[in-house]
Amino acid sequence: MLASIDLPLADRNGAVLSATILLVRDGHSGLEILLLKRNSNAKNMADVWMFPGGKIDEDDVGSTELERAASGGLRELREEANVTLGLDSLTTFSHWLTPAGQKRRFATWFFIAALPESATVKVDGEEMVEAVWMSPSDAVSEHRAGSLRLPPPTVVSLLDVSQSDTVAEAIASASSRTAPYFYPKILAEKPDDVVMLYPGDAGYESGIREAEGARHRAFWVDGVIDYERSFNFPAVHRDA
Repeated sequence: MLASIDLPLADRNGAVLSATILLVRDGHSGLEILLLKRNSNAKNMADVWMFPGGKIDEDDVGSTELERAASGGLRELREEANVTLGLDSLTTFSHWLTPAGQKRRFATWFFIAALPESATVKVDGEEMVEAVWMSPSDAVSEHRAGSLRLPPPTVVSLLDVSQSDTVAEAIASASSRTAPYFYPKILAEKPDDVVMLYPGDAGYESGIREAEGARHRAFWVDGVIDYERSFNFPAVHRDA
């Protein structure tokens, strides 16, 4: 189910619209999620593992930004992983905006969807060169051990999905909440101990790391990302 959220568009400053799809399946030992490895020759995020996705093209159709992002995400999924889904298979998961001051900024809609029973993943061999199905918790463990390079949005999303045991639970969880908005504010006074504050953190507005109160932040130490959130995302209130 596609569900839009109110976004502070003034924050974007020309960020490129993009989309990402968390493709999940029920494996023999529980929930698994698809990760793809970017080509080592890529100009951006070389050798990094992430979910299928990319920039939205002019040909990606839709009457709203959310619909265009969903269409573009489905196109990227076909191109990168050879998996075809319909628009009604997507559930809005989150929205990420690249921090201010970065050269390349993206406004990215994240969606979650189940792998069709008849589908087989096959990477394009150009942009993406490897594919792996892993439990979200195992992927995070390998990242923490230094054997799996992941960007912050991927780590945060994996930790989120790891709270569910099945595809049905993961999609139900996403559809029952208001999709969270992530616009990091980076505190990098210590190059070897970077903190990224997200909306809802007590220090988000002031930029004070030690601010007392709610926690919603990620830590980036020696290339490893960890995440802390002390509250639940708001539930969706539907009319009876």
